[in-house]
Amino acid sequence: MHKKLILFLLILSVISLRADVLIINGLTHIFTTSAGQVLSGRIELQNNSGEPARVRVYLTDYFFNHTGSTEYLEAGSLQRSNATWIELQAPEVTVPGNSNMTYSFSVVVPSDESLSGTYWGVIMVEPMVDFADEEIEGITVRTKTRYAIQIVTNFGEPESRSIEIVGRSLSNVNGVYSLIMDIKNTSDWWMRPEVSASIYNQTGEVVGEFIGNSLRLYPQTSGRFVVPFDSLSPGDYRVLALIRDGEDVWGAQYSMKIE
Repeated sequence: MHKKLILFLLILSVISLRADVLIINGLTHIFTTSAGQVLSGRIELQNNSGEPARVRVYLTDYFFNHTGSTEYLEAGSLQRSNATWIELQAPEVTVPGNSNMTYSFSVVVPSDESLSGTYWGVIMVEPMVDFADEEIEGITVRTKTRYAIQIVTNFGEPESRSIEIVGRSLSNVNGVYSLIMDIKNTSDWWMRPEVSASIYNQTGEVVGEFIGNSLRLYPQTSGRFVVPFDSLSPGDYRVLALIRDGEDVWGAQYSMKIE
């Protein structure tokens, strides 16, 4: 039986597509706003090929969690979506060969004084290119590439932030132990926490300070944070994990045994 697989690749960083179309002014646009404002933004498109490039533009919501799941939902699906506030210049444009083009958009903020915190959505930019199918071991692979440009609107200054540690574990990969923490943003504001850990031996002495990764978390999204422990000898330890986002700090203590 002949199998066909359509493979879609979503580009979340600035790289060259097969259509030679680039986004050259970033993939996140952040606005501080208030009720009733109209915000203006632009997306800078660059076509490095000698041929005109058609580009499709549309809106989606964006959600993710610590399991690695990422969803691009219908615009307006999420409680804190701003996708329905966004007005696009056109659903499709053509970028001339070897040229740049400015694509404009507006964010029409509702006149609702109760709006507070962070709202976000995505402008999807998709070059309309017909790719040749590639046959790999009886499977037809067709690659389709697009950019997800995040549009973030923040109302005022954060009043409070909160998190929930929804999971933790200790992993051992090739002899390197790591603390894994799954953290959810339970506040109304976006954040970018960083996780670090101090390791104490049984006498209370600090035997190591370790830094993990940092991730952007929108309200109700979650991410997986990993703190690798290099060069720890076997033994029993106490771990003080710190989660920092600006001036906000949360802590958690765990016991750990390395064999």
